[in-house]
Amino acid sequence: MDIPVKELIGATVTIGVAIFGWFQWKREKRSGRFIEDREAAYNEVWQLLEDAHLFVRQEKFDQLQFEALVTKANTLLIRKSLHITGEDRAAAANYIAALNNFGILLSQTQTSPYAMRQIAITSESAPLPPELFEAFLSLTEARQAVMTRFCKAIGSGQI
Repeated sequence: MDIPVKELIGATVTIGVAIFGWFQWKREKRSGRFIEDREAAYNEVWQLLEDAHLFVRQEKFDQLQFEALVTKANTLLIRKSLHITGEDRAAAANYIAALNNFGILLSQTQTSPYAMRQIAITSESAPLPPELFEAFLSLTEARQAVMTRFCKAIGSGQI
């Protein structure tokens, strides 16, 4: 009885490659879901941070309402900490602190109705008093840092 060695080796290699391919496919499928979940987590947190940002730029700053918005963002940061890196959570915390500082200063500073309206609309061309201008620059830098980090995390720079 002749054993077909060539055919047996070919069949073994074929089955081995098929099993290896199946494991690779399962791994990619799992990691693909993680990537999708990660992107969703970053997007959800970004939306809550921007809700707080838009709230601060309104004409009337209310600390309690701001804290409620921040609590939602922080809760989500904690819940999604599997997907969001510690450095990105720290950047988000800096952004929140800058938002809080700007909101408090904005509510305590005498600003013309025109400037307040410009801050609420765009905040880019409003003539700001020096103490608000510094806080606004800090806010803009913190926001840009978070935006850059979040974009990098979800891979938007690779498109």
